Amino acid sequence: MKHLLSIALVAMALSLNAQTTEAPEDYVNKGNASVQLKDYKGAFENYQKAFDLYEKQGKAKEIAPETIYNAGYCAHKANLHDEAITYLKKAIELNVKEARPYQNLAETYKAKKDNEMYEKTLEEGLAKYPDDKALNKLMSNLYVQKGNAFYKEGTKIKADANKSGLSQSDPDAYNAELEKSKAEFEKALPLIEKAYKYDSKNKNALKMLSNIYTALEREDDAAKIKAELDAIQK
Repeated sequence: MKHLLSIALVAMALSLNAQTTEAPEDYVNKGNASVQLKDYKGAFENYQKAFDLYEKQGKAKEIAPETIYNAGYCAHKANLHDEAITYLKKAIELNVKEARPYQNLAETYKAKKDNEMYEKTLEEGLAKYPDDKALNKLMSNLYVQKGNAFYKEGTKIKADANKSGLSQSDPDAYNAELEKSKAEFEKALPLIEKAYKYDSKNKNALKMLSNIYTALEREDDAAKIKAELDAIQK
């Protein structure tokens, strides 16, 4: 009886050991399967386990760069912001996937409403990959957002002036309101021009620029931008 019990215990120990000695590649495969199911939290957890095992083996930098990026990307998709930041920064250090980790890291900071780090990450990514379309589009949208408050205020002042009837009853007061609106458009202009510089096909930037140039009586610039916008919208 004791002999049988001993055999049973040995068998149980071997079984438990087999369950706890999965190779990192097994976790990578599980992570890949989870991605296919759009289970990004589960994918992150498996990629994280794979990376930890690679790291224990001293092979993280040689074998696991893709796993590091995948862990960061899936954490980003699962809204695990702190975990995403950790792994995406590791991916950047190892130059994995070129500009992609910068894009995902910037988007993670944006989701956290950390606008300072959002912009800083885009700047760092563009310094390294100036021609990356995704990073340029994100930066363009950021500058549209920055200029929008001034643009909206200028538009509102101008619209209110046009509705007020001042152009007929008090032209001087009307012109004063138009000057106020122009002052807001002047504040918006350099920001929207930067948005255009980063992405010349950003429709919001083009629409805003066309209206700003028109309001500032820069007819040639307005016509050029409108032609570009019309070409995109055909």
